[in-house]
Amino acid sequence: MNHRKAFLVVSLLWSVLVTVALIAPLVLLRDRLPDPIATHFGFGGVPDGSTSRALFPLVVLPGWLLVAVFAVIVGTAGRRRAHRAGSAALLGAAALFFAGLLGSTLWVNLDHAGWRDARLPLWHVLPVLGAAAVAGWLGWLLGNRGPDEPGAEPEPAGALDLAPGRREVWISSASSRVLTAVGAAGVLIGVGLLPLVSAGVAVPVLIVGVLVLGLSSARTRVDDSGVHVAFGLQRFPVRRIRLDRISAASVAHHHALSVGGWGYRVLPAATAIMLRSGDCLVLRLTSGRDFIISADEPERGAELLNALIAERSAM
Repeated sequence: MNHRKAFLVVSLLWSVLVTVALIAPLVLLRDRLPDPIATHFGFGGVPDGSTSRALFPLVVLPGWLLVAVFAVIVGTAGRRRAHRAGSAALLGAAALFFAGLLGSTLWVNLDHAGWRDARLPLWHVLPVLGAAAVAGWLGWLLGNRGPDEPGAEPEPAGALDLAPGRREVWISSASSRVLTAVGAAGVLIGVGLLPLVSAGVAVPVLIVGVLVLGLSSARTRVDDSGVHVAFGLQRFPVRRIRLDRISAASVAHHHALSVGGWGYRVLPAATAIMLRSGDCLVLRLTSGRDFIISADEPERGAELLNALIAERSAM
């Protein structure tokens, strides 16, 4: 059995076990829960919404099942180890998150006569998030095994001939028409709303517009320290990837929707700074993941990176 088939079997079994574990407490504790039960809590842990016991599974199960189906498909269909690792991390983190959400909700409703008597202590949130993070990390470790399948490796770009003692630098920029339009619309709407509605409505819209505009372009720099991507005219925030974390560089054509849309995207096998569809600089990291960056004329950047990697390996 190869690693893809093993992942399929284990991930399906895990998904079924988690689904059973989410349903079982609702059946076993049915007689100790009020009907309806508190399912939404405001500040201070006071409930402000409820759901009938019969419908409560629909609050938790659809979200878990959607995540599980997505992770199983990506991990099985993907030809790289990083697909399996990312999907396993997602399965682990989502399972503990939904289980924690369910367990916390049932705990605070247990043995109360009515849903308004329930109280949700704020400290419940931290253990749930912490457990989800640990489960995601363990899932990554368990899934990050075995080699990539033949043909999964991208074809590396060529390498430049570096002159001894000369420091080479490559800089390229890219911008997103979509993010620019969305950001500009947010700013205009926010400014237009200021005299018409309360500041509590207009200011958030204005702030979102400014933030989107600030992230609508990026400048990528490649030098002997690695890759630096700085957003916007303000050149902040900056994403840095050290040279020793990159095993190869290549160029590939990507559509924005293929990586989940525009902006900073984290996928099971890749991270992307996607500003527009087209040729992108693709970094194969030593962890097995890809880092995809929208950049104009990325061939030269890939060639310089491969030369710097070769130079580092020869030392």
